[in-house]
Amino acid sequence: MNSHARNKVLFAGLIFLTVISALMLGMAMKQDRMLRRQTYNHAAALHDLVLVARRWNADHGGGYLDHGGSGGNGYERVGPEAMTREISELARGDENFSFHIASLEPMNPDNAADDWERAALEGFSRGEKERVEVTRSAAGQRFRLMKPIFVEKSCLACHSPQGYRVGDVRGGIGVSLPYDAVAGALRKNFIGMVVLALLLLLLFILTLYFLIWRLMEDFSRVNKDLAVLNETKDRFLGMAAHDLRTPLAGVVGLSELLREEPLGPDQKQYVEGILESSGRMLSLINDLLDAAKINQGRLDLELQDVDVPELLAKVVLSGALIARKKNIALEKDVAPDAGTMKLDLKRMLQVMDNLVGNAVKYSKEGTTVTVGARRTAEKLSLWVADQGVGIAGKDLSKLFLEFSKTDSRPTAGESSHGLGLAIVKRLVELHGGTVHVSSEPGKGSRFMIEIPISRP
Repeated sequence: MNSHARNKVLFAGLIFLTVISALMLGMAMKQDRMLRRQTYNHAAALHDLVLVARRWNADHGGGYLDHGGSGGNGYERVGPEAMTREISELARGDENFSFHIASLEPMNPDNAADDWERAALEGFSRGEKERVEVTRSAAGQRFRLMKPIFVEKSCLACHSPQGYRVGDVRGGIGVSLPYDAVAGALRKNFIGMVVLALLLLLLFILTLYFLIWRLMEDFSRVNKDLAVLNETKDRFLGMAAHDLRTPLAGVVGLSELLREEPLGPDQKQYVEGILESSGRMLSLINDLLDAAKINQGRLDLELQDVDVPELLAKVVLSGALIARKKNIALEKDVAPDAGTMKLDLKRMLQVMDNLVGNAVKYSKEGTTVTVGARRTAEKLSLWVADQGVGIAGKDLSKLFLEFSKTDSRPTAGESSHGLGLAIVKRLVELHGGTVHVSSEPGKGSRFMIEIPISRP
């Protein structure tokens, strides 16, 4: 498998692992938030319950506690602070939760704030709505929630001497819940996610190796075999074409000699048929030889200073005969400053002759084929434009492939073996240039060659 394909597989694997890791992290964070929210809701519910009981006591002018006195004298009236403190002391022995009422200016020393509560109360004075935090100590982790106590009208009966007004923050009620079990659940959840991610990673690696990597290795071997077969094919075509060209050239030469002899009408027709058929065969053989050389990297350019207007004049001259047979005008549109260019004269004549031949082949009688050239500081542009049948959009992508055929048909039944444009493209690329086509069915085509002035 080549490095490009291997990099693609690794990149796909990296994306897969990134997505899986993101999903695992997202699930872990979501479960973490859910557990924290559950703990928070539990603490908030306890806080609200204590606050409601405290408010009930204040609204009813206090309550009475039975301390077991005789004769009905064992009842003691208690206010909301005392009731909250006694409930707090009762809850302190419960391992499930505890709460504490605290103030920065306590009337009762038991209501003095610890460091965490003091920070929360100072925050309330700055407008904070609540304080939530997980604290750690030798006894373990605790989830702590504290909300402010605001002065209500019923509170002024006891606290007006302290200068409080309705709406002031007088203190806070803090609820504390054990958090070790929740932290353990979160830790187990994280470990579980890591284990699952590792299992998925292992599964991915195994899948990558057995189903993808091995498959691509097989493809690589097949591609190498195809490359060897393709090279063998090119060698065979080159050898066959080379061996056929010599006797076929002899047939063409002898037929041309025979045409000069005094022959009857039927004999002349037979000779012309032989010349036409052998000419097409010789053209195909030459194209096969060129294609084989190009594919094997054995075609070298012979660059020289070529006068571009003279080059196109030769192209128009050589194409005039076939154009005249179909009553097609062959015109030039060459800029005076087209100048000279380092080109392989023989190969560029082959390129332009091929484009002109195609333009005539797919044009109707009475139309025009134009051969043009323009030059800028960056590039030389050569083109052949016709008013022929055009090319469908779906066929444009396969125009320059070897042995490809399109839905467009020659206007006079001419033959086409599908090698000419493939050779044109490769010869232009050997010159460092590009070839493009623009076409509209029924209105014609324009083949544009662009060769940079400055080439390595």
